[in-house]
Amino acid sequence: MRLSKVEKIVVAVILLGLILIGGTFLLVVPSFERIGKETTVLEANLIEKAQLDERLTRLDTIDADITSSKNEAVKLEGGFFPDLTTYEASELAMAFMTSHNLEAHTISLEKLSTRDLTLEYTIPAEAEYDLKTFSASARDAGSEEEGPIAGEFKDGGKTYSISVASATEATIIDSDGNEVAPAKYTDTMKKVYKAAICRFVAEDETAQTVAAITASYEVKGTFKDYMQFIDDMYKNERAIIFDSLTIPMTTNIEEDEDSDTAYINEAGELQIGSEANSKEVKVEDDTEVKVNVSITFLCVEPMQSLKTVDADGTAVVVDQRPAVY
Repeated sequence: MRLSKVEKIVVAVILLGLILIGGTFLLVVPSFERIGKETTVLEANLIEKAQLDERLTRLDTIDADITSSKNEAVKLEGGFFPDLTTYEASELAMAFMTSHNLEAHTISLEKLSTRDLTLEYTIPAEAEYDLKTFSASARDAGSEEEGPIAGEFKDGGKTYSISVASATEATIIDSDGNEVAPAKYTDTMKKVYKAAICRFVAEDETAQTVAAITASYEVKGTFKDYMQFIDDMYKNERAIIFDSLTIPMTTNIEEDEDSDTAYINEAGELQIGSEANSKEVKVEDDTEVKVNVSITFLCVEPMQSLKTVDADGTAVVVDQRPAVY
């Protein structure tokens, strides 16, 4: 049976359609699927390449960064004592006291423990009343000196704002929106910067745990030497906390029987030696005082072990731990 010309054309079109459809399913669809997979692989490779490029770039600065971080760590460690044994802590406590001409016959120590260091930022509560407000407005009329209010403050007649990003980073912006370079900070800006960082850390409740060991003892010596001892301990480059501290304003006389020290009582009468015992007198620089003191040494074990720690001129050995076998 012969097909007409039209039928042949129809059959040819159908065959061509079947070929195109079959080719699509057999060739085109798998190719598109492979393109999708290859695209995903390409994107992953591009991400990996970017990470490798970043690492390679990091190699150029990593040595300097490591050195900088190590120097910062060493500087931080220098503000603390190494982890101390009770014997080492007692040696330090006695050395600090002896260097100030003070005496102590007994000392008690707690074992090394831990303590959380946190920062407290206190905003003084002020009494508000009309007369005070009026006086303040009259006194400050025309004055441009204001403290930080909601991140804003005035300095030299200009308004600035400060924003804190972290415990180590804050930015001061002028009224035109330009950032002030730290090298150009005025004294007022420096104060505002420090206050803002401290407040951020306090509100964020950031804390760090360190080791601590406490020594308690009775100190005996002149009032002048005792006060110098307190001042120097607060100024020490390593972290020391007074957990218990008393500053006597008066003291009772305790003279020996053979003492010939002269005193005048409230009635204007002369009293010699033990005759004045139990009399309360004002503490002077040369007055002998007996005071209970409790101090805590804050410790951070350094990366490189120390042999000694300076205690006001006395080198106290701090590597007395027993060997471990």
